[in-house]
Amino acid sequence: MRAAPVALLTAAILVATPTIAAAGSDSPTPYTVTASGVSMPAGQVFREHGHVNYRATALDGTGEQSFNVHLETANGRSTALYVGASFLDFAGAVAAFPAGFCVTWVQVEGFDEHFGEGGQAPECTPRPTPLSPAPPVTRPVPSPVPSSEVPDGGTPVEAPTSPPVAEAPTTAPPVTERELAATGPAPEDVPVAGATPVAQAVPSASGAAAPGAAATGAATAADDEGLAATGSNALLVAGGAVVLLAAGIVAVLLSRRSRRA
Repeated sequence: MRAAPVALLTAAILVATPTIAAAGSDSPTPYTVTASGVSMPAGQVFREHGHVNYRATALDGTGEQSFNVHLETANGRSTALYVGASFLDFAGAVAAFPAGFCVTWVQVEGFDEHFGEGGQAPECTPRPTPLSPAPPVTRPVPSPVPSSEVPDGGTPVEAPTSPPVAEAPTTAPPVTERELAATGPAPEDVPVAGATPVAQAVPSASGAAAPGAAATGAATAADDEGLAATGSNALLVAGGAVVLLAAGIVAVLLSRRSRRA
């Protein structure tokens, strides 16, 4: 009679043994782990004096660090805000790895299952987006200034010069014979400005020149230089011949009248 209850108890223990063994550290975790933090199963919260332990590395897997979070409301601890909450962030990893991190292992008080021991991949924060390089600054290229320098292996390059400016002639062009024939010689009877008038000698009754004729001739001779500077020599010669011819005619007429009388 007693053997039957013992057998039943043994069978119950053997049946329950695989269930107990399955709840090891490498079993699937009832809580959820992300790069942001740990979320408790539905209906459960973090309790007073509980703890959460985790490990994190840089995004390239280097620099692993361990973080132990003790939950307590007394003494003004910063972890008091997690007591009674269902979410706990990885504030320690954020401060240690500002460029990003990966959570590789998590252990929550009250659970035998550990994250990272059952083949779970690390949970990592997004990689920072690399800054795109600034576009190159394009500067205008100045045009080359012409110079007379000789480049290597080349020919001299001369700067362009402006065309020569034509100058006005300073002397009048010579008068051709055709132009002179068309216009004719200069008139001889044009009075010369500034010339001294020549007094004509009046012959006396005896045919001799008046006493003032010598003086008039001297004055005429003296005025020749002034007339030469302002008039023509040919004009003076012609005028003197006319005066002498008129004087001779008057003298002849007076001589004939005196004989008839």
